[in-house]
Amino acid sequence: MTRFIAKRLADFDSSKIRAAFEFAENIPNPIDLSIGFPEDNTPDHIKLAGIEAIRNNHTRYTSTNGMAALRKAIAKKLESENKVPSGPDHVTIMPGITTGILLSYLAILDPGDEVLIPDPYFPPYKELAVMLGAKAVLVDTAPSFQLTPDLIRPHITSRTKAIVVNTPNNPSGAVYPEHELRKIAELAKEHDLIVISDEVYEYFCYDDRHFSIGSVYPNTLTLNGFSKSFAMTGWRIGYISGPPAIVEAINELLQYTVFSSSSVGQHAALAALRHRSLDIGTRYRTKRDQSRSILEKTFPNIQGGQGAFFFFLKLPGQSPDMKFVNQLSHRGVIVLPGSAFSNHQNYIRISYAGESARLEKGLELLCESVNIMQRHSSID
Repeated sequence: MTRFIAKRLADFDSSKIRAAFEFAENIPNPIDLSIGFPEDNTPDHIKLAGIEAIRNNHTRYTSTNGMAALRKAIAKKLESENKVPSGPDHVTIMPGITTGILLSYLAILDPGDEVLIPDPYFPPYKELAVMLGAKAVLVDTAPSFQLTPDLIRPHITSRTKAIVVNTPNNPSGAVYPEHELRKIAELAKEHDLIVISDEVYEYFCYDDRHFSIGSVYPNTLTLNGFSKSFAMTGWRIGYISGPPAIVEAINELLQYTVFSSSSVGQHAALAALRHRSLDIGTRYRTKRDQSRSILEKTFPNIQGGQGAFFFFLKLPGQSPDMKFVNQLSHRGVIVLPGSAFSNHQNYIRISYAGESARLEKGLELLCESVNIMQRHSSID
């Protein structure tokens, strides 16, 4: 039946992440350091808003671009917190940021166009661009994981259309400082490029404040959502704010794809914005600090980790990541191979977002496994 599968899917490769999850399926009660979302439950007032929406029969389609009240609240948040010029007509709602990435690409990229993506990267940035016939140009940011104009500039060509910015970063946890983002904005202006800025981890900044590049560069599509900051991963509500002409093009695409996002989810998201508790970053800073203190004994020069809830750790020597991920799974710990997020083959991504009670044990087993691997390689 493979002859019926579209050729555009031929280069899709999620096999490495699937393999890691398959390792987990064969292990009773594993310690999951691969998980990419907060351990928190959705706050009660948000759940109640969803329940009330159902009880009040707010269960029909909304406008394609989302409820006006929610778009207004998002625009207000962007202008007051992020200093990003916005308005209800600059905002559109969609079922999650990954949908937003796809629709942004569909709206701005033609076959043969190039999009610059910092490596390491969230896999959809690359895979969706390639699927649409565009060229994903990876900008290697290792070992610091900081995206700078000097790294970007050599990759700009006459076909370059956009730059992806993701800060705080998944998978490295790196946070790009304001002065570098301002210089990236100047570079984008110089070459008339669109910036696609994924800011879903904005409240997970621990060592510096979050800065939105859209506050200084108008040709920015700012992508954000409610999954991480409000523990609403299953509600599937994300949004884009940007130049009205591009947002309108995205609305046209929404009309013929998802039509509208969940009405119940939108009511819950509105409650999340109206009654916010932003202490989630403080709590995850503690988890970050505890995790780093354990990891530093084995990984003495950890880069990144200033935000989000990930570390992108380099294995000793040229140790292949998939082999290590498999070996670690036999000790009951699940991590993800770095090569699923990068051209580099000897990194792993770990998350400290999951179950706090078992986090320390999982990290200790990880470090122990690395130390064993180092001893064996020195003997060999």
